[in-house]
This record gives sequence, C-alpha cells and structure tokens, in this order.
Amino acid sequence: MPLADRIYRAEVVHTLDPRMPATDAVAVHDGTIIAVGEIDCAAVTGPDTEIVELNGQTMVPGFHDAHAHPVLGGLSMVECNLDDIHGYRPYLDRIAKYAAENPDDDWVLGSGWYGDVFTDGFPHRRDLDSVVRDRPASITSHDAHGTWVNTRALEVAGITRETPDPDGGRIVKDDEGNPTGLLLEAAAELVTGLFPASTAADVERALYNSQDYFHSLGIVGWQDAGVGVLTGSPVDTFHPYISIAEHGGFASKVTAALWWDRTVPYARQIETIKERRAAIQGVDGNRRRGGLQSTVVKIMLDGVCENLTGALKRSYRGHDHEHGLLMFEAEELNEIVSGLEANDFDVHIHAVGDNAVKLAVDALSKNGGPAAERRHQIAHLDIADPAELVRMAEAGIIANVQPLWARRDSVLVDTKLPLLHEDQQSHHFTFASMRDAGVRLSFGSDWPVSSPDPIWGMHVAVNRTAPHNDPHGQDDVAQNEPLLPDERITPAEALRAYTIDSAYANGYDDVSGSIEVGKSADFVILDRDPFEVETDDLGDLQVLLTVAAGEHVYERSRAIV
Repeated sequence: MPLADRIYRAEVVHTLDPRMPATDAVAVHDGTIIAVGEIDCAAVTGPDTEIVELNGQTMVPGFHDAHAHPVLGGLSMVECNLDDIHGYRPYLDRIAKYAAENPDDDWVLGSGWYGDVFTDGFPHRRDLDSVVRDRPASITSHDAHGTWVNTRALEVAGITRETPDPDGGRIVKDDEGNPTGLLLEAAAELVTGLFPASTAADVERALYNSQDYFHSLGIVGWQDAGVGVLTGSPVDTFHPYISIAEHGGFASKVTAALWWDRTVPYARQIETIKERRAAIQGVDGNRRRGGLQSTVVKIMLDGVCENLTGALKRSYRGHDHEHGLLMFEAEELNEIVSGLEANDFDVHIHAVGDNAVKLAVDALSKNGGPAAERRHQIAHLDIADPAELVRMAEAGIIANVQPLWARRDSVLVDTKLPLLHEDQQSHHFTFASMRDAGVRLSFGSDWPVSSPDPIWGMHVAVNRTAPHNDPHGQDDVAQNEPLLPDERITPAEALRAYTIDSAYANGYDDVSGSIEVGKSADFVILDRDPFEVETDDLGDLQVLLTVAAGEHVYERSRAIV
C-alpha cells in the first residue's frame, strides 16, 4: 500500500457510498483515493504526507453536469452576454454598450435573453433596431431555441415575407406577413450561417474558459449534449475536443455526446459517428483518451414550449391547432435508435413535450429497454405523463433533467404556463413522481440556457423556488410560491442526482461520483453541510475548494471574484 500524498480531515464527508455514507477523513495518492476514515487514513500517513484540516467544512463528491453546452457557454462569455441581467431596458442598454465598445465588429452577436420581458413574450426587430442600426445584430435566447435579429440582419439574410419556413424551423411573422425578427429552431441557420467565421482555436478557448468556470462551481465532469455541428455552433466542435484531449487539457471527466445531424443521410451518419468514437478510443480500444470519451449520441426530437415548438399530445392553450414540432417521425426515430443500439452507443434524446417524451420512450424501450451496459436517457421532460414514467423505470431509461427550471419564476408564469392546460401544468418537472416511479434522476444545467451552478440546482429541486441570488428569480412568486410543492425531493436525493447518478448518465460512475477507495479523487469542499442548513438557505452554500483527480483546480481564496 502506498503512502498518502495528502489526507483531508473533515467534520463530515458525505461519500455517496452506501456502505459508508459518512466519514471523517480521505487519503489520496497519485490522484486516487486510497483510504477512507480516520483509522485507515492513519495507516497510510507518512512523513511527507500533507494533512489538510477542513475546520468544520464539509466534503462531498465532485459534481457532474449531465447536460451542458460548454462551447456555446464559453463563447457567450466573450460576446454580448445577457445571462446575469433580466429586463427589457437592461437588455437594450447592455446591447447598446457592447455595440459601442466593439465598433469594428461586422456583426453584433450575443445571447441570454428571456422572453418574459417582451410584449407577448417575444422580441421584435424594432427593439433591436433601436440600439443597433448600422450593422446586423443577432442575439440568441437563453434556451438557444430562438434568435432575435434586427432589420439589417433580415436584409443581409434575404428573409422577406415570401421566405418560407425551413424544415424544422419557423420564421415568425406578424399579422401582415412581415418577419418580426424572431427565428425559431432551424430558421436561425438562415442567419447564423452568415456570421464571421469562428475558428477551432476559438472553440478551444471557449472550452478552457468553460472548464475553469465549471471548476469554480465544483463541477469535475460534464456531458456536452451535442458535439459536432448543431444550431448555434460556430464550427464543428468535435475536432477542438480531440485537440484538447491530445494535449492533456482536460482536468475533468468529459463525455462528448455526438450530435445526430438530421440533414445527413442515415447510413452516412452512422459511419461518421462510429469513426468519431474510434478516433477518441485509439488503437488500444480504451474508450477514454485524455479525459474524454464519446459513448453517446444526442438526438433532438422537439423544441420548447415557450415558443410553441415543444411537441404536445394536446394542443397548446389558446392555439387550438398547434401541437409543436417533431424533428423526426416515430418510424424514423425508431430506425435511428435501433442503428445506434446495434453499434453500442448510448442514446440521449431531447424531449420536452409529453408527445415527444412518449415517442422517445417508445423508441428506447421497443426491445424492452437498453442493455445493462447502456445509459439511454431522455433530457428535459418538461411535461411527462405519469404512465411514461412507469415505462421509463421498467426500461431503465434515465431522466436527464435540469432542476433550476422547476420554479415559478417570471419566465414560467408569464411565458410558458399560459400556453399549457391545467392537466399539462400538473405534469410539469415532476421530480418526486419520477423518483417514486423508480426512474433514475440525473441533473444537468443545459448551460448556457441556465446557470450551471449545482448549488442553485439543488436548491430548486429541494424547495421548488428560486435561489436568493438568481437574477432571473427576483420576484415574490419565484422566491415564495413553490411550483408543485409535492414534487420536492430531499437534499440527499438532489446531491445524489448531481454526483453518482449524473456520473452514471455520463458513463463515469466507475471512477467518479462518490468517495470510495479506488476512485478518482474528485470532490468538493463546501462551507457548510447541505444536510444541516435550513433548506431555504441551500442555494447560499459556497464552494471553497474543487479537487479533480487529486489536483486543486479551484480555490476560492485565490479566485478572482
């Protein structure tokens, strides 16, 4: 037995190991946990062992984000980023300031707007024209399903009243048939394809920025839910991932979920994703390379309810003939899933509306469910019929959900709930129902759609209200009136969904997600015990230290805040 490089002593360590749920010390050698508990740690203490006294602080496993878009998030940090503000006038002021400070940019680009600040929940080109007239401007919504452009951008793209909706997208038009400046889903590509070309180097910088940001939040692993060329991607993001892995740049455990491109013929697409997986695995057959693996394929099945593109069984309230958009019909989806299963891929399906959820469950369970080694998952599940949850549990399908969305903030109350009938609202982000049905919950953020902060996500999952400091939850309803309070889960269940079960969804539970001998030394030091604080204060916990494979990748005392 080697001697420990470092031993951490804490008042409490929540291990997520059912054989020893709590302990008081953890020993690390060469990035691996070699002992747990004071007695066993004493046996591996040597003269050169560093002792870290945590002085009443709490250790938990490192967090994993089961669904994020770190390329888009990292790029948003250097564009006109609206994520940290909320309001019509603040948005326009921020965009005007950014445009003035970047006069040489051919386009004004940004992201992060929320629809509830606009009349009827949708922005108009006139709003953007009021602050940017001299050049085209394009600002993506926080959820990346809508793109707000000014009149100049429409002109440059040649979008007029005669322009038809592209397959899988919608050009929003007013009562007179004129484009309003809102492009939904694939319609955004009419504009994004004209942006100044980004480079692979830009994407690599974005990924490094995102990794640093994740580490500051205690996140030691993530699943990029769409690696390749998807809506909003400046370049093919696969190659920058490979480059970083080859250079040992990932101090995290990363899963690249390969994007299923609906514009590419089925047979060619299957061959492409097999080639990409093989490029990561290398000749030795090891599925991981430099902190990266690619075992998953991401399929986008519908849109989102806020813009009427989430696929519903029943029509939207006030829109009698509108059921949303399906990117694939059932037969085609079944063929794709069968082909992926035959080639040993996990399948990750975006399904927001209850009709999309049903079709996803049908496809993933048609052979009785995934094999034991497969990690099939459905992402988002905004509206899920209880019957589908039972089927998911029976088939072993993971619910890959975004807990921060499950609160009554102004976006939900003003933009989404008015579009849903009462029965649809009652099946909205039903985490406790998923748990009770026996569905495995894994948590992610969909960042930059919403904050990737796991502490905030845990707060909402437990309270069903917004955290105190979230700029998009600063109203009395968001702070005090829970969304479906019976759908709360416990702090212990929320922590599990962000650690061992999100590591499971990402395919890393064999080496991370819990504090056990033989696993990677991936853990987080919090200022307080999440099981002991008042639940209303859960979102105020602070990450003091993040350790990934034994390396201190973030220390709050040294961080630039």
